[in-house]
Amino acid sequence: MAGKEQVRLGFVGVGGIARWGHLPHLSKWEDVKLAAFTDVNAEACAKVAAEFGAKPYPDVKTMLDDASLDAVYVCVPPFAHFDQELQVVERGVALFVEKPLATTLEKAREIDAAVRKKGVISAVGYNWRSTDITKKARELMAGKRVSAGYGYWVGGMPGAAWWRRQSQSGGQLVEQTTHVVDIALYLIGGKVTRVYAQGAKGLASARVDNHDIHDNSIVLLTFDHGAVCSIGSGHLSPQGFRTGLDLLLDGMTVTHNNNELRVKRPEVEEIFKNQNKPYEVEDRAFLDAIKRNEPKLVYCDYASAYETHRVTMAANESMESGKVVELK
Repeated sequence: MAGKEQVRLGFVGVGGIARWGHLPHLSKWEDVKLAAFTDVNAEACAKVAAEFGAKPYPDVKTMLDDASLDAVYVCVPPFAHFDQELQVVERGVALFVEKPLATTLEKAREIDAAVRKKGVISAVGYNWRSTDITKKARELMAGKRVSAGYGYWVGGMPGAAWWRRQSQSGGQLVEQTTHVVDIALYLIGGKVTRVYAQGAKGLASARVDNHDIHDNSIVLLTFDHGAVCSIGSGHLSPQGFRTGLDLLLDGMTVTHNNNELRVKRPEVEEIFKNQNKPYEVEDRAFLDAIKRNEPKLVYCDYASAYETHRVTMAANESMESGKVVELK
């Protein structure tokens, strides 16, 4: 669609991340037409569609049949990934998916295979990649090898009831800490070959209804070039604790928390505050990739996100089995 003035967008799921993370700025861009929305909540869909000048539809198929779309955003909870992406990809329509990809490896693998086969442009909302401090980190780390990483997402418990159900969220590591896993993979580079994880349960489930995910967990990743990385998750600290990633290199430490980058060398410490708006940056890259037919413009395509999902799914497997999971 090179040279097309407006990109016609559809949305599957119009609450949560779609409503506050994407629609406010997309609605202001002249080269975007918010054309079609669908959501399981028909009333909410009609309301949001009216607000943004789009047409509401009862389901994905009807929307795709009628709306002549260039791209579709799938912004649904982890458990709600059924065949929406497959329907979009089958039509040859570009696809943006909010993380995480699914609650199972099998569903994500099926979608990844379809995206590869059809060759559509894809993007996934791992927006830590699109911060300017991530770009700075990659510049400063270029040519240097990471020896170890220490990642954290430890704080309070999100309010959504589905979030604390393993079958619906996949657990905190899959739904939330996945951002830290992804940025670790992105900055450390190489491939994860071995995953070992342990988790603790029982504290939250004793006082919170319908809670069956791990209260806390620690994952150890081994990379093919020898680096190791531990990543901790926890949601029993409403007072807050820490979210971010520390990387140890020869003569340098790098700390990234999605808002600030700290780079320490023997005699100097540099602090960089993030200045851009990562949701806008990732969306702009996705649209430009569509308009120019250049898939590599996106920050994270589905194939790359699938590698992150493989790691978090392997960690869940390890927590259940108590064994190391080897990744090929």
